[in-house]
Amino acid sequence: MTQLLLRPNIELEPKALAIGGRRLEILCVKNLEPLISELEAEGRQEIAHFPFWVKIWEASIVLTDWLVHTGLDKNQEILEIGAGMGITGLFLGAFGHRVTITDNQPDALALMEKNALHNGIETVRVSALDWHEPDTHETWDIICGSELIYRKSDVHPVIEILKKKLRSGGTAYLAHDIARMSMMEFLMEAEKEFDLSHKGMAFTGMGEKKQIIIHTLKHKA
Repeated sequence: MTQLLLRPNIELEPKALAIGGRRLEILCVKNLEPLISELEAEGRQEIAHFPFWVKIWEASIVLTDWLVHTGLDKNQEILEIGAGMGITGLFLGAFGHRVTITDNQPDALALMEKNALHNGIETVRVSALDWHEPDTHETWDIICGSELIYRKSDVHPVIEILKKKLRSGGTAYLAHDIARMSMMEFLMEAEKEFDLSHKGMAFTGMGEKKQIIIHTLKHKA
């Protein structure tokens, strides 16, 4: 694995995280302020530029726990999109699954790669993937992601990624906080292309109590 470089002004701290009976030590961004100050100095304060990737989202923990208990076939190839901290991909990799973990933020990619190396996970590959301009001809058996949709402009690109990159007979699993109303438009559009099912899961931890929804998508027959 060729090591990507994290910007030197990003200070890290280790946090233990256990999911599905497996414990990893995740290197996390210790202080968000330097990143916010940098965006302000560059005049990039819109939501599109906010570093959402630094947070370990509750939905990613719930999705990961659910996936590791579903008995996924280890011969299947998995893609995590909009991975941010890459929690789902890292844990699935720790359980021996072959996972490609993707994001379009260079710092997120560098930190995911650093965490894979830090935890000795050899079955994951970290790769850049921009939903709006995907530059890959690969396809996958499983595609997963958490808290993906924040803007209307993300709806169509994510649906196109799923249409083009999910293999025939494959399954996509997407998770989000039930309060994330931006997912509603995505689901309305997605049901035109996919068969959907939904499952509600409770999350309690890290001082939070949330309701997480997991959507399962399959190509229409």
